[in-house]
Amino acid sequence: MTLLRRGFKTWCENASRGYRRELGLEPFDRLDPRLLASKLDVKIWTPSDVPGLPRSALRQLTKTDPSGWSAVTICVEDKSLIIVNDQDSEERQNNSLAHEISHLVLEHKAAQVFVSPAGQMLLSEYDRVQEEEANCLSGTLLVPREALLHFLTLEYDHARIARHFAVSRDVLLMRFNLTGVGKQLASRKRSSSM
Repeated sequence: MTLLRRGFKTWCENASRGYRRELGLEPFDRLDPRLLASKLDVKIWTPSDVPGLPRSALRQLTKTDPSGWSAVTICVEDKSLIIVNDQDSEERQNNSLAHEISHLVLEHKAAQVFVSPAGQMLLSEYDRVQEEEANCLSGTLLVPREALLHFLTLEYDHARIARHFAVSRDVLLMRFNLTGVGKQLASRKRSSSM
């Protein structure tokens, strides 16, 4: 069951079109989340960019447990910084960055950082509605419905479309299911065969 409010998916598609226009991109072009972050004045760092980060923490994040995290957003006053896991694939980084940017665009309250008595860094989490909204917007930013339908009409397979947009096949499948383009194409085929 979706937690998205009525009209939210349409809002995301319109927002995606608007950001693409602002970045000088055509509707079917790949959107690089780093360019969008720059446009929104959001800094992007990797763990090695963090000043004063102890070597043990850097080793934990990049060598010992690089699969344990993807990205985190830190906001101080009106400045936002996303720290992305540069050990992840390009596709995973794109999704992580788009997701974190989506939280900012949607003005979700950023996760808070706490330090435990043992010195471990703990992050609060967004609620389920905010996570679903950020997933929807980030997927739409990366793979707009209009572009997905276009490439499927040209009979591109999912792997080729995922490569075009530099997203994982999981993200592409999520967009395929969420947008309903499969049903739309099947309906077109049924109509044309009658």
